[in-house]
Amino acid sequence: MRRPVLRSTLTFGLSATALLAFAVVLAANVSRGLHAQDTKVPGENLAEQMKRLPAVEAKDAIKTFSFEKGFTFETFAAEPAVGDPVDACFDENGRMFVAEFHAYPYSAEKREHDPTGRGKKESGIIRMLEDTDGDGKADRSVVFADKLDWPLSVAPYNGGLFVIDPPHLYYFKDTNGDDVADEKRVIFSGFSRYNVQGVANNLKWGLDNRIWAATGSNPANLTKEGMALANLGRRDWAFDPRTEKLEPTTGGIQYGHSMDDWGNRFVCSNSVHIIHCVFEEKYLARNPYFAAPGGTRSIAKEGGAGPVFRRSPPEPWRLVRTARRVADPKFAGLPANERVPTGFFTSATGVTIYRGDAYPEEYRGNVFVGDVGGNLIHRKTLTPTGATFLAVRADENTEFVASTDTWFRPVNFVNAPDGSLFVLDMYRETIEHPISIPEDIKAYLDLESGHDRGRIYRLVSPGMKRKPVVKLGKASVAELVANLESTNAWNRQTAQRLLWERQEKSAVPSLIKLAKESKNPLGRLHALYTLSGLEALTPEILIAAMKDSHPGIREHGARLSEPFLKQDAVAEALIGLATDSEFRPKFQAALSMGYVPGENGLRGMATLAKNLTADPDLRTAFLTSVTDNAASLTKALLKDAEFLKTVQARGLLSELARIVGARPEDAGALALLTAVTGSECPADVRPLMLQGLGEGLGRRGMSLSKLLKTSSDAAVASQTAQFFANALATARDDAQQPAVRRPAVLLLAFAELGEVAGTLEELLAPQQPQELQSAAVAALAAHDDPSVPKVLLAAWKGYGPKVRAEATDALLARLPRIEALLTALTEGKVKRAEVDREKKQLLLNHPNKAISGRAKELFSGELGGNRVKVVADFQPVLELAADATRGKEIFTKKCSQCHKLGDVGHQVGPDLTSTQNKSPADLLISILDPNREAQAAFIAYTAVTVDGETYTGLVATESAGSITLRRGEGKEDTILRNRIEVLASQGLSLMPEGLEKELDKQQLADVIAFVKSLKKAN
Repeated sequence: MRRPVLRSTLTFGLSATALLAFAVVLAANVSRGLHAQDTKVPGENLAEQMKRLPAVEAKDAIKTFSFEKGFTFETFAAEPAVGDPVDACFDENGRMFVAEFHAYPYSAEKREHDPTGRGKKESGIIRMLEDTDGDGKADRSVVFADKLDWPLSVAPYNGGLFVIDPPHLYYFKDTNGDDVADEKRVIFSGFSRYNVQGVANNLKWGLDNRIWAATGSNPANLTKEGMALANLGRRDWAFDPRTEKLEPTTGGIQYGHSMDDWGNRFVCSNSVHIIHCVFEEKYLARNPYFAAPGGTRSIAKEGGAGPVFRRSPPEPWRLVRTARRVADPKFAGLPANERVPTGFFTSATGVTIYRGDAYPEEYRGNVFVGDVGGNLIHRKTLTPTGATFLAVRADENTEFVASTDTWFRPVNFVNAPDGSLFVLDMYRETIEHPISIPEDIKAYLDLESGHDRGRIYRLVSPGMKRKPVVKLGKASVAELVANLESTNAWNRQTAQRLLWERQEKSAVPSLIKLAKESKNPLGRLHALYTLSGLEALTPEILIAAMKDSHPGIREHGARLSEPFLKQDAVAEALIGLATDSEFRPKFQAALSMGYVPGENGLRGMATLAKNLTADPDLRTAFLTSVTDNAASLTKALLKDAEFLKTVQARGLLSELARIVGARPEDAGALALLTAVTGSECPADVRPLMLQGLGEGLGRRGMSLSKLLKTSSDAAVASQTAQFFANALATARDDAQQPAVRRPAVLLLAFAELGEVAGTLEELLAPQQPQELQSAAVAALAAHDDPSVPKVLLAAWKGYGPKVRAEATDALLARLPRIEALLTALTEGKVKRAEVDREKKQLLLNHPNKAISGRAKELFSGELGGNRVKVVADFQPVLELAADATRGKEIFTKKCSQCHKLGDVGHQVGPDLTSTQNKSPADLLISILDPNREAQAAFIAYTAVTVDGETYTGLVATESAGSITLRRGEGKEDTILRNRIEVLASQGLSLMPEGLEKELDKQQLADVIAFVKSLKKAN
């Protein structure tokens, strides 16, 4: 797997949500699901098969590499001068400081997945490397700090270093000039070491004079000096080194963290090799009544698990382990890409944007990411697209760097003072979580082998001339300001850092001149942020920035303007960006507009609303800015004829109504209801607005009928009643087409149930079209009334499979309804076979013990069982002649609710085309034993609200204010966090066990054939 951080070769298994998806063994599942196959296979001879592959000595290592475009490596340092490098930084004088993680992969703490506690104690080192003679090689190696446990990242500050060494973030400094740290302070505590592949990592200086870092997937409940600070959850963080104030932000992925020249952040997980942090947490958290999408986005053109082209052979232990998974010796002869999980990213790490000036211009802004399991370095180009990017493979059918040496582990990269990119090679025989390897196989391995080795390479382009390192530590103020215009990012960032650290107020006049006159946009950018750090920004500077010729400067001018937006002139300049011709300035204006107070804010939001496009990220940015002015803004837009003509008007008004309804102020919701039911509201907009308002009210336990009881305005009640009377008439009109009647039926979800119950009950009859039955189920389900389960169950026999599944969902939504369903099952009014397996699993694992107890009495033996025995019993499946055409029919019936393959199904679980490198035997294991290696991102969660509503599904998106769970057919439920009483992981894949009870051996063979028949589109 990965090192402290990464993860190497995971397996592709059918995981989570439903059927057949590949599994990536993530950090959260280290205690469950990673356990290795311990069952030997016939003919196995470990002594013969487990031949260890030898290391290549450092002097010969470069011969093992292939490079693209004429690049090569120069060895900057190798053992014994350095070992186990996992992160590095350069100080202001070009000295490299390296975090050496010698304890990998064990911890000294005893835990369930490693009860021995065998890890090395205090073996970690921070090493200083220096090239004193300018020949490009480190000739001085000094231990700057030692006796650390898991040193994972370093960042320079004020003559010292911040160091992540879980559970702490430390600050080290040499105060007496001997190059050894004599000052050591704990800054924060609470970073977990639970999983060696989910640790905090990659401290990076940002444009905003703060240090940003990736949290990883381990929990991080931080304290400072014993006081609670922040529970990061799955979020990254940034902090001000001077004030030590910390702020959570978007992220929480795995090992890797980088920024481009304009401050865009990128992270990665083991298989999803480049992820863009599109939205910062501070924006998503601002409007807790808007169900914002997740803040991160996988941006690789080929999808998360992109193909890779390795040159190294698979390690023997992997072949043995996979042969055991195959559980049949004949599969030991499969091609390598089916014997081991190769061919796709399985251990991506260290995603880094190249920001130097040593290579040709075409490489600036390229993405470099290592795959430690594949012993390679992958390269991508980035193309802006709206608020994010498209990352495209730069080297077709090959990798930028690939080695035949299985010990090559490129875990991280560093932009260097000489404008080149440095590669950190942890150089280990094995990168894998110990729990994933059977004990008898481990007896032939040394998982710590290589702890005394490590290499650092300089990536060199053809004809590249090495530039001397500019030592900025003793540079004058004028020289530092001049370096803000450097073509090398290290110079710009270091110069800005030093000016800020020293609070060089004398630089302000020069910085103002640079911000206005520099011909280099990046020079103007750094001047602005340096002025910000010196508290020397003025409204005049910001207004000029928001009118700059370069869209990037206008974008950051908007961002920097946020503390100044109470001033009319600054607010006016920001409002001007609402009509900007470029996307990014408008996008940032939409984010920043939420900080504009009063009438200026209302006017700015209205201007933005008229200038939005169909881009969903731009709309999200706008909606995060809707705060206390939600009702006023929505009413104003309803009266704006120009806005109502725009293509985005209907969808935006519906979402705004949802926000107004969800907010706790009844007055705003009532005012909007008055406007919507009035004569000035366009007739075609009214249904959308009432539905949105009703859904929003429902999110906080209110309803339109309850809201009307708070009003003394009889006209509003009368107009609302008339609207629903019209909807009721349309719903009952058999002369109308179902497409006309269905929206009217859905609107009855928000009417008084006593007025519409009879009609909804009639629409459940089997004589009604299926789409009207479904709409009636949905409308009934929205009402919190004790009569609902009785009505739904009374019509049970008339439901087809689709409507029955929807009715089951409705019955599972509240505890009294669940009890009614269980009673119907006990009495035989509902047959056990009529409840899908995933619903049975939900009931068996329900957080309410009474419910789960009754479910166990009903469904005992239908799920679970000895999965190892089931897999063994179904091995004959692999011998059968299979038919992919028949398999498609079975897949459509049994699997397509949660999986999409080709043009069939719904994308709830992972992309099944990524299973093309899986053998049929491994696919069979994953189908029959979905929890063996279930992917954490696809584990089922159950949320119970304060009103007793129950929701189950995969966590589709999370924001500070809400969580969205996705279930079968891609349906989603959004729950405001302030309404959640219980949110619990079931610890299981949403795909339940027991499929073998529904499919015979031939059908399973046909499904596998269908999955294998479709190739992943590049």
